[in-house]
Amino acid sequence: MKLYNAMEESCLKENLIHKWVTNIVRQNDGYEYLFDDEVYLPVYKYALKITKRKTVKLNLVEEKVLQIVSTGVYQVDEIAKILGITRSLLDVTLADLHVKDLISVSSDICSLLKKGEQAISNLESIEKQQDIMKDIYMDSFKGIILDDITRYQVVDKWIIDDNKLESLIPAEDMKTIVSRFEDIQEIFQNEYSASRIVDGIKTETQELLTIDGIESVYVVFIKISLQVFVSSNGWDIDIVAAKKKYNELLLEYKDEIIRQINNKKVLRTHLKKKMIRESYNEECPKEIEGLMEAMRAADYRRKKEQKEIDKLQVKIFSSRKLLNGEVKVLLDYLAKNAQQVELSVDNVDDWAYDENFVGKLSHYVGNATLKIKYRTSNDIGKAIERIKRGHKVAEYKKCNHGYFLCWKYDDNYEVYGIPVERTVIKSDTTCIMMKYYLRNLKIK
Repeated sequence: MKLYNAMEESCLKENLIHKWVTNIVRQNDGYEYLFDDEVYLPVYKYALKITKRKTVKLNLVEEKVLQIVSTGVYQVDEIAKILGITRSLLDVTLADLHVKDLISVSSDICSLLKKGEQAISNLESIEKQQDIMKDIYMDSFKGIILDDITRYQVVDKWIIDDNKLESLIPAEDMKTIVSRFEDIQEIFQNEYSASRIVDGIKTETQELLTIDGIESVYVVFIKISLQVFVSSNGWDIDIVAAKKKYNELLLEYKDEIIRQINNKKVLRTHLKKKMIRESYNEECPKEIEGLMEAMRAADYRRKKEQKEIDKLQVKIFSSRKLLNGEVKVLLDYLAKNAQQVELSVDNVDDWAYDENFVGKLSHYVGNATLKIKYRTSNDIGKAIERIKRGHKVAEYKKCNHGYFLCWKYDDNYEVYGIPVERTVIKSDTTCIMMKYYLRNLKIK
């Protein structure tokens, strides 16, 4: 068994206190807790073809050349003589003025163009340019331009389709993009049109004129952690942000997320039928009264007395009914300290074909050896191969145990779940409500 010194153990468990407090499910009046999970909102990351207007202040030599030509002096050598500069230096300035469409030069004769006449009055040149504006993010639900993507938890890809929300706006919808011109223009002004300043004078500014097309588009995802509830006296579901940082985001998209859950477009795995027997023979210890309040009080205090931490640790790791939301934190912690994890399931197929379960298996097992006991399976070979996508399986055997789902960590702890089938959304749809329990095997 992996050993930790007292300081490491204390630190780990003190950290667990904070994780426990932040993950516990708070009461949602009129609703019963079902499960927690994440959904991933598709966001389009664009590189847009644009036309911009560039305004450049003329330098002193450019200004004097235009003024001299406007008075009727056209010979290049004569202009150089008036300015008192070399012909080669003047040629550089004339080339710049030509590129800006302010002047034309042919056979050493200069001609003032229309833009050049305009530039004399305001001492600046204006030109249109095509360019590419990168890293423009737009959500796929409402077409909202996200001006600060760093506020969100963004992932480049997510392999579990069951957690991906369906897009409502096509990625190539130029009509929607153009309708957000003002928002994109604001980003351009803030990030893309930084003025060039020389000696305290603004010499160059840029302005977005038009959005002309899409150069490229990629799909990234914003993670939204949520808790799902069902009405206490009905079938209607409700969702709540799992953490405060998701509150604003969830409020913006809540109605659509609920609609997609109701239509089984997302989180479908939770609504699939699982094999449930009439009863399971596990013990059902009670919650420890006042534990929640004690944990929150301890977490609130910056300076914690060691005696207080030790007292809480005894309660946390006692045989008890777990509060909603703490099971994942507890499993993750126990996995870090375990050499062997024994997973007992009723029908192994129910879990093997649950992408969400398999995808998170490594969090529940860590670096420990995984052994599986199962009561039934239609095809154990296929089931185990699917489970191996999440973690290596050292051993598996058929066993007539009494668990629906149970995690055993060495010979120290068991975390087991007792299922309750609950009708949700409509009469032909059910969801498993899990009640989790901790058994301390070290205390006889």
